Amino acid sequence: MNLFSKESKFYGVGIVMVSALMLLFGSCTEVDNNLGSSIVPPGQRFEVGFATLNEGIEGYLTATDSISTGTLDYAYMGKLTDPYYGAVTRATALVQFGFNVRTDTVAYENRISVPDSLALIVGMKTLGGDTLKEQSFDVYRIRKRLYRDSLYYGGINYKEYIDSRPMYNFTFSGKPNGANSFDTLSLRVADAALAEEFMGELWADTALYKSDTLLMDKFGGLCITPSGSSPDDAAIYGINLQWSTDEGPASYLIAYGHEYEKGNEASIVEDNVMRAFSISNNTSFTQLRAVTAVDNDYSATSFASSINYDVPEDKPLENAISDGYVQGVLGVTTTLLFDDDFISSLRALVPEGKKIFINKAEVTVPLAEKDYTYYDYAPERVGAYVDYPKLEAIADYGYYYETNYDTEIAYGGYLNRTKGCYTMDMSLHLQQLLQDESNQMSRRVTLGMGAYDFMKEAMVKLDVSGVEVEVTYTIIGQ
Repeated sequence: MNLFSKESKFYGVGIVMVSALMLLFGSCTEVDNNLGSSIVPPGQRFEVGFATLNEGIEGYLTATDSISTGTLDYAYMGKLTDPYYGAVTRATALVQFGFNVRTDTVAYENRISVPDSLALIVGMKTLGGDTLKEQSFDVYRIRKRLYRDSLYYGGINYKEYIDSRPMYNFTFSGKPNGANSFDTLSLRVADAALAEEFMGELWADTALYKSDTLLMDKFGGLCITPSGSSPDDAAIYGINLQWSTDEGPASYLIAYGHEYEKGNEASIVEDNVMRAFSISNNTSFTQLRAVTAVDNDYSATSFASSINYDVPEDKPLENAISDGYVQGVLGVTTTLLFDDDFISSLRALVPEGKKIFINKAEVTVPLAEKDYTYYDYAPERVGAYVDYPKLEAIADYGYYYETNYDTEIAYGGYLNRTKGCYTMDMSLHLQQLLQDESNQMSRRVTLGMGAYDFMKEAMVKLDVSGVEVEVTYTIIGQ
């Protein structure tokens, strides 16, 4: 049967199709992949390259106490011990308070009011540690004013702001009530003279209640710190500074007292009296201040002598290590140095007379101890910074953009439990290093806690000697 005849209108089409099929099957072993190449200028032809770089990356342990803690939503207090490496972390809360409300709003001519006791009614959460250990805290009066428009850091010497002796103390253990209800911290007198002075002024100087500035000038606030008898391996708690039901109840300093008839015994109660003072960082009626002082003690660890503290950019880092660490609560960090050998390897990827564009540069940092016990204690995410004290991230780690625009950036940085590593995309940062022909750019990258997690309890040991950079790049002809 003839599919086509010369008289058919499809005859010519059939001949073309048959010819095309014969040509296709007859030349299938000689496919021309350069179709259209003749019309693409040589300078615009792209090639893709792949490379693994693992030489010239040195690791150092670094630490800083210069991260601001005056903008946190909680003020932290207590002590905990890292269960694996022995680091002890101590946190001290310095908080201001402003007048909130009083129940004795009517002044009776025949009554006298006197204070009875003081309590902290707070919304608390656990930062980390062993909450089963009972911990004792000392409460000092702050004598030196904290200012709202000043910066205060984790390394603040809180002892410069307080009396030499505590006014009150209290004990606490167990998990706090959190978002469900308040925790009541009953204050016991530690120094009768200081406590009487404080309570007397707080009760009598009611004219100051009408002026936020005068009140804060008179009463600098409270410093709450673990006492010397507190165990090192207890817990750190956070006092809520927010007026937010989502984060738990707000926090108050409350003075209790009573009124009695003139001429009668002071013990005969005519009426109970309460005066509440808010502890917050964002009240509308006054600008209060709260700061957390943090001290990390590494004397019991094996790596204490290797830590570089606040080394400026123009000073060399010392004590290169193969095992790095990243710790929360303003703890130790690991700084990677991409030295001359690494830069040379990176630049060797560029063919003579051409340029490259780095499409992806995955930096893989293995964990030194690959066990689920350690994984559970490791930070969920690590950030990469060019200036960790200021939380200034590398170009790839745009955490502010990620948070404010509710998007996921390519950087990653999350713990991969299957492979036991952290993987971070640093393509933009390495592209900047590649183009820095005058070598003005810093070659240090600090691996620390995520930008919004630096006060979380965490600790991980990293295998710095196993760091690799997988580079995917495009060669651009000229």
